[in-house]
Amino acid sequence: MLSTTQVDAAPPSAPGAGELSLLQRAIAVFARPADAWSGLQQRSQWWFPLVVTLVVMGAGAAVLHERALIPMLMETWEEQAANGQLPAERLEQMEAFFDSPAGMALMVGQQVVVFTILNFVTALIIWFGVGFVLGTSFKYRHGLEVASWSGLVTIPAYLLTAVLAWIKQSFQGVHIGFGIVLPDPDPPTKLLTALGVFLDSIGPFSIWHLVVGVLGAAAISGAARKSVAWVLAGLYLAVSVFMAALAGLFVPGS
Repeated sequence: MLSTTQVDAAPPSAPGAGELSLLQRAIAVFARPADAWSGLQQRSQWWFPLVVTLVVMGAGAAVLHERALIPMLMETWEEQAANGQLPAERLEQMEAFFDSPAGMALMVGQQVVVFTILNFVTALIIWFGVGFVLGTSFKYRHGLEVASWSGLVTIPAYLLTAVLAWIKQSFQGVHIGFGIVLPDPDPPTKLLTALGVFLDSIGPFSIWHLVVGVLGAAAISGAARKSVAWVLAGLYLAVSVFMAALAGLFVPGS
């Protein structure tokens, strides 16, 4: 493990000193993210931003279910049926189910569960980088605070994605990062899909999310911001490359 010198982050505050209310903290994450973490060393509040984010994403998923998700899925299923990979009767059954309230509830529930799992995995990565690699007294619960509260800044990115998906009536080819500069081939290729995912991961919204996370981890752990930034940025790039490769791997074709 690497050691780090506490040089440019304030030491953890005493319990109750300068504590923010839930609403004040949520506003501070956007307006003054360096000062949004007081009191989280001792007090657990990670559940609040996670619930807020899940509510927004769940509502968005419900609104976009018939407008963008079903058309995108139907296009894929119809292509599989045309290629003989999916029986016609099975296609009708799938369309009828996912176009029903039960189908919408299943899809929305899946997205909520997946995002929740990703939030806990993100907290684990933050804990590994700040608590283990840097050797600070940073607990997993602290990583959960950073992951959940910094996750609030992903809401504007999600809303922009939702608007674009609504206009396009599909999530296919929707980019809010640098992936927008790539061509949109039909059908998509493995290379361009992977490259698009990676370029989106280093776009302005993603960097904003990373910066807020770095500020939070440094404030709670007391470690130097520069050290936290190097470690978390390195881990973030590694995860981004892995996710891009995974996205490309699951695209059919070349």
